[in-house]
Amino acid sequence: MNLRWASYLLVGILCFWGLQIPVEMNSSTIAVALSTPSSEYYILHEPISIESDQDFIDGGFAGNGSKGNPFILEQLNVTSSILRGNAISIRDTSAYFIIRDCHIMSRYIGILVADIAVGTGSIINNTCISSSGGGGGIVIGTDNLTVLENRCENWAQGIHLNEASQCLISGNNISDSTYQGINIRYSNNNIITSNRITNSTQHGLVFVGTSSNNVAYDNTFIDNGNVDEYVIDNERTGTLTSQGYDEGDNNHWYDMNTNTGNWWSDYSGLGSYAIDGPADNTDPYPNHSQSSQNNGDVVLAIILIGSLSAIVVVLLVVGFRVVHK
Repeated sequence: MNLRWASYLLVGILCFWGLQIPVEMNSSTIAVALSTPSSEYYILHEPISIESDQDFIDGGFAGNGSKGNPFILEQLNVTSSILRGNAISIRDTSAYFIIRDCHIMSRYIGILVADIAVGTGSIINNTCISSSGGGGGIVIGTDNLTVLENRCENWAQGIHLNEASQCLISGNNISDSTYQGINIRYSNNNIITSNRITNSTQHGLVFVGTSSNNVAYDNTFIDNGNVDEYVIDNERTGTLTSQGYDEGDNNHWYDMNTNTGNWWSDYSGLGSYAIDGPADNTDPYPNHSQSSQNNGDVVLAIILIGSLSAIVVVLLVVGFRVVHK
């Protein structure tokens, strides 16, 4: 076999490999793969319990607690092996703070924020992994909190809001929840957008109790609901027929300004998408945001095609020169 035919064979192998990239690799998957830092990036730290503004100071965290200079809990590697313990817990504070870029593993709760001053907390770009398959990755019991671009894996509930209103839950990647991906419980006026929720045992997103006036749009739901019947609060059961559940009031599964719904892996392609639960709600614009959710696939495809094209050109040039020597 001369070099020219060897080049053709190599190009064919590379192209075949390129076609094997899974469709499920979307923008959030790529972002996690590229942004997850090495273990040397983190600072080992014992579980953190903040119960006053002074605890931030005593803990040696950067910042002064003002809006322009919040306390920063950053690049920490925190593990909690206590049966009902929290890796990071913040309660009863009035100072501004940010929890970001931390790696957290816990048997029970990864990050707990409750009863703080309204609008003073942000939880950004943390990786929260359950070591037990139970508990909650990020648990919120306060109003007007921002939860952005976190990864929550293998919890009973990836993100749980309980009596928490006007929060923004956006850009999070929640996978392999043993109960529900995101649970909004007795919480109002929250925005849940651009999250990727995959492989929850029951629903990907639920509105429980009197939760009202919440908006969920531009989320990606993939393969949630792997059981025949769901259970809510160990009290209410029903046949599981969708990846969402709603028993609240006036919740919207789409953006009312842009008519942007959610992307559902089990959507039939016809009509609206029915949501489980007594609210008898629907997503009237399902799959509307599929193109935006797959931007990562497009970028990856462009990079791959460009790389393969460059290899093809180089190999063909080399082969042509060898053959014509």
